[in-house]
Amino acid sequence: MKKLFIVITLIVVAALVAPKFIGGVVETEYKSALNKMAENPAIVINSSTYSLDWFSGKVVTDISILLHDAEVDDIKLIVEDNISFGPVIFTDNGVKFALSYSQANINFKELLLDEEIANFIQDKIKLTGLMTFSKDIVTTLVIDEISEEVDGNKVRSSQAVGEFVLEDEKRAYGEFNWGGLTVNGNEDNITVGATNFSFDQTLIAGNYYQGNAISTGDFNFVISSVNVNDAAGNSVLEMSNLVVGAIASVHDDLMKIAVNYGADEVKSAGQQFNNAKLIIEFDKLDVKTIQEVNALLATLPVDGDNMFNAQSMEKLSPLVTKLLANDPVLAIKDLSVETPEGKITSAMNMTIDNNVFDANNMMSIMAAVIADANGKAPMAFFTRLGLAPMVDMYVEQGLLLKNEQELSFKANFTQGQLQVNGNLIQL
Repeated sequence: MKKLFIVITLIVVAALVAPKFIGGVVETEYKSALNKMAENPAIVINSSTYSLDWFSGKVVTDISILLHDAEVDDIKLIVEDNISFGPVIFTDNGVKFALSYSQANINFKELLLDEEIANFIQDKIKLTGLMTFSKDIVTTLVIDEISEEVDGNKVRSSQAVGEFVLEDEKRAYGEFNWGGLTVNGNEDNITVGATNFSFDQTLIAGNYYQGNAISTGDFNFVISSVNVNDAAGNSVLEMSNLVVGAIASVHDDLMKIAVNYGADEVKSAGQQFNNAKLIIEFDKLDVKTIQEVNALLATLPVDGDNMFNAQSMEKLSPLVTKLLANDPVLAIKDLSVETPEGKITSAMNMTIDNNVFDANNMMSIMAAVIADANGKAPMAFFTRLGLAPMVDMYVEQGLLLKNEQELSFKANFTQGQLQVNGNLIQL
């Protein structure tokens, strides 16, 4: 009995002392993360205060997000993290065993928000973070169901829930699920179906906090359906299973990125298309150079005129030269869609001859481009659309080839000259 009492006493003492010790560990981790974030050229940490109690703490951070746009003010935030220390933490979602659990309040400085919007952010959006014993960060975002009437339009948005994990600052993965949206308006009724976003990325260069991270892995974004009807109930647009996905890999310090877009079915204006696809590949991209480009772009103005001014181009040109040294490739592997009359397909492959490109003259890149493209389509598709006369004209000009009821073309661009089906086209 005496031994049991001693054991219980030790457990109780440990449970009481541990939060104080853990609070110091959590403070160190917070400060380390903020120091790394401060090295991000797009972020300024104006101030950060950390108040520590025995079982809890509070971090208040004043952050500015620099947009580098003269016409748009920078975003200024006050982030308040209310933290509970482990090892045992009681939360609204049950008991957690971790170093800490935080609930964040985000307030906008110098941004005139409507009171209703400000209350919405406070009441409907919940952002929490869990720091595990291995110091991984698990962030949970919950956006509650919304049902409002705005300017006579009834809007209902289903609950959205996301959970994201930063593991050892080397791997980021997570998933976000949204039930969808309905808008019953005076003119159109819109329905967006269930939506899912997931990703799994592994860091190979840079840092997630500093905004220069280069990762391998994948992400996928899927909208199950989009439907638009007019006030009379007639269908204006129907789309199903819209997909955006990407996967990145690295071999010998050269990165390959494959991006795919697709939709199972699209109906609009009396037209129906199935299995629409666009698959794009970027290959032989030097990882270190991409990192340098990302770091530079983070410091440039976001508007196009200033982003590509003489000063910016002077900084960018040497990086373009380095990027071209490995003969990178841009390929449209598949641009296709199925129509009632048959399948329309096309593809393209493009490289840039770095021996022709002159870093002192960015316009020389046009002469350095080497591209090949081809495509096929059923003639019946254009006939149904009333475009047969125009197609026949292109056939006569040699821009299209016609074999029975199939149209095709082959194009080549090199040394600043374009050839289509073997015919030189003056540019």
